[in-house]
Amino acid sequence: MRTNGLSLSALAVMGCLVAAAMPAGAKESSNAAPVAAGSYTVAGPEKKNGTEIYTINSGYQKGPCNLFVLLPDNYDKSKRYKVLYVLPCFTGGSPGLDEVRKLNLANKHNFIGVYPGYSAYPSPNGPWYGDHPTDPLIRCDSYLVEVIVPFVDKTYPTIAKPEGRIVIGFSKSGVGALQVFLRHIDVFGRMGAWDAPLLGGSEHPEYYGPRENFDKEFSAANLLTRRLDLLKGKPARMAIAGPGPKGSMTGSSGAHELLDKLGIAHYSNLSLGGTHAWNSGWLGPLVDVLMADDMTKAPAGGAAQK
Repeated sequence: MRTNGLSLSALAVMGCLVAAAMPAGAKESSNAAPVAAGSYTVAGPEKKNGTEIYTINSGYQKGPCNLFVLLPDNYDKSKRYKVLYVLPCFTGGSPGLDEVRKLNLANKHNFIGVYPGYSAYPSPNGPWYGDHPTDPLIRCDSYLVEVIVPFVDKTYPTIAKPEGRIVIGFSKSGVGALQVFLRHIDVFGRMGAWDAPLLGGSEHPEYYGPRENFDKEFSAANLLTRRLDLLKGKPARMAIAGPGPKGSMTGSSGAHELLDKLGIAHYSNLSLGGTHAWNSGWLGPLVDVLMADDMTKAPAGGAAQK
C-alpha cells in the first residue's frame, strides 16, 4: 500500500527517524570476538537513571548491542514479574523505555520493562524484525527470542511463560511486535501495535531476504492464517491501535479489518494517540489495555471485534 507516493514501510522509517531522539547506543566493534549464532556474551549491568544497561555480543547481530532493563521501584527478587518487551523502531538509545519510565508504567502495573538494542547493520534505519535466510548477522527475530528472552528469564525473577510476556511497538516495531507474537505464540502471551504498517514490510529484503522468504515466514496475513486455530474463538491477545487515517501509517485499520474478517477477537482503537512518536499519548493507554485481565473491557476505549 502506498500513501502520497511513499510506501507504508518508507513512512514507517521516516516516522522512526523523527521519533527516535537518539542518544548513541552501543557502538559496533570490529575487534569484538565472533560469537556463534545462538550463543552470546554479556557485560554489565551499568546502572543509569533507574535503568540497568547490559552490553550483549551475539552471533545474531553485528557487534555488541545494548539491552535496557527497567525495574519497578518495589522490585523484590522473591516475587515473579511480568515482562513488557518494548521493541525499538530505530537503533540507538532507549526512547520507548524512557517513556515507560516517564509514565510510571512499571510501577503502575508492577512489571519489568525490557528494551533490546539492535545493530545498525545492515541499515541505521532498522531494525525490521526478520531473520535473513543467508546472513547470520541479521537475525532480529531470533536475537529477541533465543538471546534476549532467555537472558532476562535467567537474570530476573520473571513469569517465564507466555502469560508473563507482552511485546509492544509502534511504526516498524509495531510490525515486529505482531510478527514476533505470531511466530512465537508459545513465547509471548499478548502483543500491542500502534500506528504501524502491519500488512507491509516486504519492501525490506536487507532484513527479510527474498520476497518468498518474507511471504512464507513474516507476512502478517499468512501468519494469522497459520495461527487461526490458536486465536479464533479465544480471548483477545492482540491490541491494534492508531490515531486514525490522517497522518498515520493506515495499517492499523487494515489489520483490524483482517482480524475481524478472520473472526479473531482483539482490542481495536483507531483514534488513540496523535503524532507518530513514543510520547504522543498512546503508550500509557495501550499498556493499560495489555495489562488488563480482559483486554476487551479495558478502560482506554476501543472494542473487541469478534
